[in-house]
Amino acid sequence: MVGIIDVNQWMAVMFLAFDVFFAILCAALACLIGIALCCCLPCIIGFLYAVAGQAGASDADISLLPTFTFNRRSLSPQDSQCCICLSSYEEGAELHSLPCHHCFHSGCIRRWLRINATCPLCKFNILKGDENV
Repeated sequence: MVGIIDVNQWMAVMFLAFDVFFAILCAALACLIGIALCCCLPCIIGFLYAVAGQAGASDADISLLPTFTFNRRSLSPQDSQCCICLSSYEEGAELHSLPCHHCFHSGCIRRWLRINATCPLCKFNILKGDENV
């Protein structure tokens, strides 16, 4: 009987050791996947934009957009802030108006449109007209 008890104890210890090893392996794998996602997510997003045909606008396309100088009467108070840089428009600032009638600082929207040719607010595509992304 002493031999049977020893085998049962040995089996219990082996199963417990396997459970502990499996739990540590799963936790390490979950951490590895989390780190990989955090490091590779910008690359994945960039690849998806490239595959989806999300192209930026050329300087010639951007230069066709109307510009105007900001004054307090030109825009309503709720529209007097650039949603790209999140700063309020200063008196005399040069703004670009998109075909969807959203306005932005000229420098901010130029940088944005070179990467993505859509309005940051409503996703209006300035290259394709009324086709939204």
